[in-house]
Amino acid sequence: MTQPLCEFDEASHTYRIDGVAVPSVTQILAPIRPDFSAIPPQILEAKRRLGVAVHLATELDDTDDLDDDATSETVMGYVRAWRRFKTDSGAEVLMTEQRLYSERFRFAGTLDGVVRVRGGDVYLVDRKTSATMHASYGVQLAGYQMLLDDSMPGKGGLLRKGIRLDSDGRYKVFSYDSPNDEGCFRALLAVHNWIGANR
Repeated sequence: MTQPLCEFDEASHTYRIDGVAVPSVTQILAPIRPDFSAIPPQILEAKRRLGVAVHLATELDDTDDLDDDATSETVMGYVRAWRRFKTDSGAEVLMTEQRLYSERFRFAGTLDGVVRVRGGDVYLVDRKTSATMHASYGVQLAGYQMLLDDSMPGKGGLLRKGIRLDSDGRYKVFSYDSPNDEGCFRALLAVHNWIGANR
């Protein structure tokens, strides 16, 4: 059996499976995402650009392809935080910025990473640059876990962790282990699909 082709259009942030658009984890989470409407658009855009730059830099760091000298000092602060986490935890990077899709549930997303830490535990991680770690991040990670379960059987049962990276090179690990997170994601996916079918 031929594997369905999953494509991603960066400009529109659109995933397609065999040419058919499917929702992303980000789109599915829209009803519960933090409300940033009170923040000026230019500040939000600057934060978005920073997040994109940090994700790219940490991905390149994971693959030993980051040119430190060519990376802005601001971004390097977050990279140093990620490196410190990896050193402190003894993390071995198993996946980084992995694009996945679920043929069964018809959605897609790009998870930040999977790491094996000292002692053998395996973390499904989401790197964040936000000052506040929101509860919805746990639902986001549950969505990525569903993608792993469906597209890579045998990768289940990972510990879901948010890693907040700070510009001063510090980090903090947050555990997202609520048993309600996956149920919430499934409900949001059902609502998203219902709206799409009944517009």
